[in-house]
Amino acid sequence: MANEEAIKITRFAWNEAEPLHALICLPAVLLVMAAGILIDQQSWAAMAVGGAMCVGFGSFQQPIFYRYGPMLAAAFGITISTFLGALFAVDSFALGCVCVLWAFVYGLMQSQGTAASWVGVQCCVYLIISSAAPDTHGRLLGTFHQAALRGVATLVGAALEFFAILYFWRFVPRIRANLTDPHFDPQKFRASYLLSHITPRSIYFHFAVRLAVTTAIAVMLYRFWWPMPNGYWIAMTAILVVKPEFYLTTERTVLRLLGTYLGAGVATVVATLLRPNLWVLIVLVLIYLWASYVFMNVNYGAFTVAITGYIAFLLAFNHLPEEYVLHNRMLATTIGGLLALVIHAIFHLFRRAWPAPEDEPAV
Repeated sequence: MANEEAIKITRFAWNEAEPLHALICLPAVLLVMAAGILIDQQSWAAMAVGGAMCVGFGSFQQPIFYRYGPMLAAAFGITISTFLGALFAVDSFALGCVCVLWAFVYGLMQSQGTAASWVGVQCCVYLIISSAAPDTHGRLLGTFHQAALRGVATLVGAALEFFAILYFWRFVPRIRANLTDPHFDPQKFRASYLLSHITPRSIYFHFAVRLAVTTAIAVMLYRFWWPMPNGYWIAMTAILVVKPEFYLTTERTVLRLLGTYLGAGVATVVATLLRPNLWVLIVLVLIYLWASYVFMNVNYGAFTVAITGYIAFLLAFNHLPEEYVLHNRMLATTIGGLLALVIHAIFHLFRRAWPAPEDEPAV
């Protein structure tokens, strides 16, 4: 399985592309962004788009009990995470504790399969993003009322995407990932199964501890030791690139860095040449988001290029200067990727101090 993942990351698997399915994930995003312009609430619309985008990616995952299981789990998971991130935005210690807990649980969820693991990482990402994003008046969130509004916006976007995809699935052929999951086991979704892996003998416990340590250091780095604009990308990148195998972590880090640099460069050129207004930004967001869906299972580097452009133009839609944000994101992504590699290398060097896991993946 590890060799298959490595091939998937380093090559263009065009047979995995689902362009038609990617297309049906766009109408809900278009509706939300257009509504944001018409009611002059671009900030609210950007939050809702985040929820819709995530559910769209969930439609490409393998089933969790049902075909729509990953979408439903992600919708509620990111809503709760968004709420907590906004609620603890001004309390770095509480935020750090929640981030570490989320990362640890995400690590354990690797034992439940790829779809469950994907839901776990999305919850971590939205927790971190929500803790750093400003509200419509440029202030950090930190009250129950503001956190609830952000959570509701995320849920509204997720719900619109969920029902839109359910509707379009009636006319679109079922994508390969949704057909079946031969490794799916309902027993793995019991709390007792997840708790059974909280032992040094479990490879998933090893991974969960490494994720928790990486997240703790990353959060302390940008919240305490080295505050920087858009520093939350340090923690987010560190979580996204970490894999159980060291060589996969290395490959994902390299591809994410290269993809971020290239995507930021292309987005900057496009923004400079077009000087887009809000309606043109909607078109650019949709194009880049469609490309992100298409390349998600084709090539990780190309996917990173597309998702970087999507983020840049969504931030511009929310009246944040894309060139300034992209510069900060490139720096934070580099730091987060290197941090993940260093911590993984340290754990790898001292792995013999741990009890031998029952089924250790290749390194």
